[in-house]
Amino acid sequence: MNKQQPDLNRRSLLKALTIGGTASVAIAATGVSVAQASETKVSTKNENGYHETAHIRSYYNSLRG
Repeated sequence: MNKQQPDLNRRSLLKALTIGGTASVAIAATGVSVAQASETKVSTKNENGYHETAHIRSYYNSLRG
């Protein structure tokens, strides 16, 4: 009986896809936190009730896309 040799090209491709996907998620996550940190506060008054913050704007933007 012949043993099948593992296909190293296929394994390399699968490893590259996994690493690439993980890297893209990490880059996207750091890009979001940098964008949120650079935003300025819309209102300087301390008002009661609803007020739009950077967190809320980020949520609204995620719903649009």
